[in-house]
Amino acid sequence: MKRSGGLGLLLLLVLLCLPEVRAWMESRMSLHMALELPLLFFAGWLIGSVAPRRWPFLARVDASGLFSATTASCILALWMVPAALDMAVLDPAAALLKYGMWVLAGGVLQTARSRFTPVIAAFFLANAGWMTASAGLLYLDAEQQLCVNYLVDDQRTTGFALIAWGMALGAWALNALRPLVVDTR
Repeated sequence: MKRSGGLGLLLLLVLLCLPEVRAWMESRMSLHMALELPLLFFAGWLIGSVAPRRWPFLARVDASGLFSATTASCILALWMVPAALDMAVLDPAAALLKYGMWVLAGGVLQTARSRFTPVIAAFFLANAGWMTASAGLLYLDAEQQLCVNYLVDDQRTTGFALIAWGMALGAWALNALRPLVVDTR
């Protein structure tokens, strides 16, 4: 196995198998959403880097990466919902589903990355950035507790963190368009 895939598996094992790490990351909403979820995505990304580039099935079904990007967008949208976070903390089956979905999102985007055109990559990155920043603004502005497991103060911190992630994704979207505007003479 390539080194990056091994690192992804190691990261995933640390996140899943060390109860202290998992408990610490899920003790605060800001750590849960702005650290644990991206780390799970990154573990999937690293694991996906060792997947075969040209699976015949994917080449037919997901030729331009739209299916993979849409799947990842839906996973991101689901885990922006406060009730989903609560379920993941309270129910081990929901937690397992969360881990699997985020690893899947990272893996499918890594394997589809080479099939994205700059416009498709920018569209989905900008959409993810807009959605993440919008959720951050909602968390920041909410006066009442949205999650049963997290306090309003941490909800505000989460809002700022999600806005920062949204801005980073927006910058990445602009960078994805760079091949279309850079003079390659």
